[in-house]
Amino acid sequence: MQSRLIHMGQRLKQILKQKKIKIVDFAYMAGFTNQIAHYHLRKSDMKRSTLEKFCNLIGITTEEFYDWNSTVLVNKGDTVTIHHGQRLSSIIAEKGLNKSRLAKRLDMSRRTMYNLFEKEVFAPEELLLVVNALEMTQENFLNPGLFDEPKRVDHDELLAAREKYYKLLEEHNQLLKNHAALKDALEMVKKDVAILRKQLRSKK
Repeated sequence: MQSRLIHMGQRLKQILKQKKIKIVDFAYMAGFTNQIAHYHLRKSDMKRSTLEKFCNLIGITTEEFYDWNSTVLVNKGDTVTIHHGQRLSSIIAEKGLNKSRLAKRLDMSRRTMYNLFEKEVFAPEELLLVVNALEMTQENFLNPGLFDEPKRVDHDELLAAREKYYKLLEEHNQLLKNHAALKDALEMVKKDVAILRKQLRSKK
């Protein structure tokens, strides 16, 4: 079973597309507007009752929803392989990845990346480029459903977290310096007070 850390709206959109159900028809079936349908397709999560309702409408179970595999299989004689372009497209949809950001990581334009979606088999260098950009192994890419893929940590999010850590570390160090300075100042004040008291006693 695949990991259930999925973008549920993207998964629903993916299933509708494969079952050839237009979004406007899905909205009619569900009894709400096209705008509300798109709202649900953008949501990363949904209530269990809402999911069950949608699954009943499109004729699948909730388990089928979670385990849905949209990878297109290609028959070549006695061998069955996956369609690399469709596999890439399904991963993007399943994980809710930003296509512009992914294209940048691939070092190509969005148009060139979209051309990859049509390719049945990637060249070795293309496959290596794709799996590196997706931060997954070739085994994960070529064998959908056989591995529980870890939730991808976005590169920009990782950089932002690191910057936040360094900033907090600097603030912590500055607080330590301020504390040490205040402690030294307090010791000086105590010494001055002791000297003043001694002077006052000597004058009596």
